[in-house]
Amino acid sequence: HGRVCMLAIVGMLWQEYGPHWEGAAYATRDVLAAPGSVGTGVNLQILLGIGVLEMANFNAHYGDDTEPGDYGLDFGFLNNRTPEQVLFLKEAEMKHCRLAMGAFMGAFAQTILFGKLLGEVPGY
Repeated sequence: HGRVCMLAIVGMLWQEYGPHWEGAAYATRDVLAAPGSVGTGVNLQILLGIGVLEMANFNAHYGDDTEPGDYGLDFGFLNNRTPEQVLFLKEAEMKHCRLAMGAFMGAFAQTILFGKLLGEVPGY
């Protein structure tokens, strides 16, 4: 959930303040209106892409000898690290994931309750 929220909060910020593709369908800054503005075909492509990635990594999620969250995608970042350093980095990732979950919930609540962008302060 934490890694998904990390991507979600970055996606929300990108949707509101980042560059967009050309065209009216991609011009909205409203996070909740964006999926509806691009149409069914684009949303199905995203869903299919995520589904393919999930199926390709099924054993990494549900294998008997797997560690939770270890998808083998460290790109050598954990090589030449002591077990204490690896533990420190894993705990740091958990803290960042928890922060991202709180940030996402706050951003989502602000969007739902006030209908404002993340950089806009409600009431001002």
